[in-house]
Amino acid sequence: MPDTPSSRKAVGSYPRRYRSWLAPAVQALMLMGVWLLLSGHYDAFHISLGVFSVGLVMVLNRGLYRVRLYPGDVHRDLQFGRLFIYVFWLAKEIVVAALQVARYVLDPKMPIDPSFLEFHAELPNASSQVVLANSITLTPGTLTVDITEGVFLVHSLSDASSASLVEGTMPRRVAELFEGDESGEVTGVKIIKSAGEL
Repeated sequence: MPDTPSSRKAVGSYPRRYRSWLAPAVQALMLMGVWLLLSGHYDAFHISLGVFSVGLVMVLNRGLYRVRLYPGDVHRDLQFGRLFIYVFWLAKEIVVAALQVARYVLDPKMPIDPSFLEFHAELPNASSQVVLANSITLTPGTLTVDITEGVFLVHSLSDASSASLVEGTMPRRVAELFEGDESGEVTGVKIIKSAGEL
């Protein structure tokens, strides 16, 4: 694409020509950080092995950046500034949910009320649906069972476990990670208490 004013049109808070390098750069830094954390060795030999490994992974996976997961899927750039905020928010939610599940386990009465929750979330693309599904599963007390055309089926230990889904907090935060006008609004919420209702 020629370097014209239209090609330099801002996407998010960065011009398009810089955004094309931002995603791989952030990915490389994150991969290198994981390598250093897991290897525990910081001498020149091990760091150079890490750089080589990260480079190899980036080359092998370069075609995955714009893969369409199904016909009609659209590509939306990830907002990396918001991603870091989301990771810390999700970590907080995981800790709170883990304490909640621990309370259920330690209570002799086991005050759980398992159910399935079905809802539709307005999300920009398949990648955002995958992020939401994995975020739900990572949070203790909830498990994503199925996604069909934006409709999620989630198993929940209690109403409190699924509160952020019913209220739309988690879907809204996931929608904010990607460019677009989708709000993450949750509609068609249905709580299923028995197998016959599935």
